Amino acid sequence: MDYLHFGKEDGEKIVILPGLALRSVMGAAEGIKAAYGLLAENYDIYLLDHIRVEPEGYTIADMAVDTLAAFDELGLDHVHLMGVSMGGMTAQMIALRAPKRVSSLILCSTAVNTAHSDPAVFEKWKTFAEDRNAPVLMETFGEYVYTPSFYERYRDIIISSGDGATERDFSNFLVSLRAIRDFDVSGEIRKVICPVLVLGAGEDRVFGREAADDLVRALNCESFIFEGYGHGVYDEAPDYLTHIDAFLRSE
Repeated sequence: MDYLHFGKEDGEKIVILPGLALRSVMGAAEGIKAAYGLLAENYDIYLLDHIRVEPEGYTIADMAVDTLAAFDELGLDHVHLMGVSMGGMTAQMIALRAPKRVSSLILCSTAVNTAHSDPAVFEKWKTFAEDRNAPVLMETFGEYVYTPSFYERYRDIIISSGDGATERDFSNFLVSLRAIRDFDVSGEIRKVICPVLVLGAGEDRVFGREAADDLVRALNCESFIFEGYGHGVYDEAPDYLTHIDAFLRSE
């Protein structure tokens, strides 16, 4: 498992878990550091990638186990845990399985299950990944994740982000996709004991706007819904990190 480490060395620790992607986010390391600049001013940030080889049958629960092993290796404890999309599912599992290691939980564009998802979204991604068709996969990925205006503006960059995808990349993507579809902690999410911030999008075409509402009802927690944005609001909304910063400062 690769990781990025940046920010204020003596600051409180934030661990970020990224979402589903065809290729590792490590290739965009400098862009990620710049994007999280607001938080990096005051916090010691770790972004933990997925494991390099995801075996068949690998689940979100397995991702949580491997992420906690990385916590041990890096000496991480009592962290602010931020999970984006699939990473938010892993973050929920960690907060449930190792509550003493999570000081607060930030859930971004994620869900307790895929009950409100359009099955056609995942089916299209699965088909294009099985066909090893990176350009069409990334095109469809971008169309569902981002707002039309954002997608059109960055279309070429989004599609080209799949360039160079390997057989292992496609295999990992398909394993992760199955893990997302099989994930369901709706029966136990209320057991989370730390403070939680839920950030959702009014036009989320991946998990549905209702996914954020489910989390907020179950956890009776702080939340903010970005109206007019899609699943990828974390890349689009200019004030996204300000809500996270305000939440962390209140803890």
